[in-house]
Amino acid sequence: MKKMNLLKWIALPVSLVAIVGCGGNKTEYTINGTLSDEAFEGANVFMINVENQAEKLDSAVVTNGTFTFNGQLESPVIANIIALTTGNNHKMVECVVENGTIAVDMDNSKVSGTPQNEALMQIANTVKDYKAYLRELYKEYLAAPTEEERKAVEAIYDSVVTIYQAKEIAALEKAYNENSDKVLGAYAFYQLVKSKRDVGSISSVQVDSILATAAPVVKNFSLTTKVLDGMRNLEKTSVGKTYTDLDLLEGEAMTATKLSQHIDGKVALIDFWASWCGPCRAEIPNIAEMHKKYADKGVVVIGLNVWDKPEAQRKTIETMNMTWLQLADTTKVATDTYGVNGIPQIMLIGKDGTILARDLRGEAIEAAIIEALK
Repeated sequence: MKKMNLLKWIALPVSLVAIVGCGGNKTEYTINGTLSDEAFEGANVFMINVENQAEKLDSAVVTNGTFTFNGQLESPVIANIIALTTGNNHKMVECVVENGTIAVDMDNSKVSGTPQNEALMQIANTVKDYKAYLRELYKEYLAAPTEEERKAVEAIYDSVVTIYQAKEIAALEKAYNENSDKVLGAYAFYQLVKSKRDVGSISSVQVDSILATAAPVVKNFSLTTKVLDGMRNLEKTSVGKTYTDLDLLEGEAMTATKLSQHIDGKVALIDFWASWCGPCRAEIPNIAEMHKKYADKGVVVIGLNVWDKPEAQRKTIETMNMTWLQLADTTKVATDTYGVNGIPQIMLIGKDGTILARDLRGEAIEAAIIEALK
């Protein structure tokens, strides 16, 4: 289910993003927030720099359902406004902190009060209903009792994703074109690159070409740089390229090993997965069947656990009877190296080390193996 990769963010609570343009030499801001949920009374609220999650820009406390930030910044920034309770419940809205007074409605994930906030809310509203529908479809997919019913939900899901992506790309292109020298433009371009990457309609070379003449605020937006690095890595490990070796961990003892130790000279089916990933778990029976049918025909099947906790990995391996070779990466290097944006990512590598296929699902897995063994 290739488009189920989008669920890495669609399955999460919706957070709306608000960005504003530049003001004078200093950015003087007032943010008035409301959060009426009694569970958050007395909770800490933090303003976190989106481009540097370790940087706390400001803090406040929810009092009588409200909170306020007042301060100065060198320039407008995009920030996560995060409310945290002692029980680790949280709510989040993203906003760009700029000159002026901004209203943050944490109950309804809305930001208003400045032109750029209003503009970004228009983008969010364009796709809001589609996001909600996709989250419901994902729940149906996970709850479906049979493979046939899962495939039916998947077909609907993929058709909705196609519409969603088209509307999102159009909205982001408009926002970038109208704000190409502002922080809103930088954020819109970052999101646009991600969206076009997901549908395969932009390359790293094209992004580089646009950035060459872009305004400094766009060119220097660090999140775009990270996405571009991932695109380059994806292109380096695309079908037809030679695989890149990885330093990994093996077994319950987490013994250091290299991917090459297990696959050189063999046809290798590699499944990037995590215990919490519903689509990953749905593919595990298919992976198990491939191990059963082709292990004695020169095919090595490898589960590569990523973005997970060791104890969760071990429990899933045991409960789902995953008897094939299990490796793990706890550093995110594996997914960065292969430009993996969502899981499962199932790929096939040939005996000579050439990447034969990526993004395999369901029946396509066995078809690729059969072709590789000819």
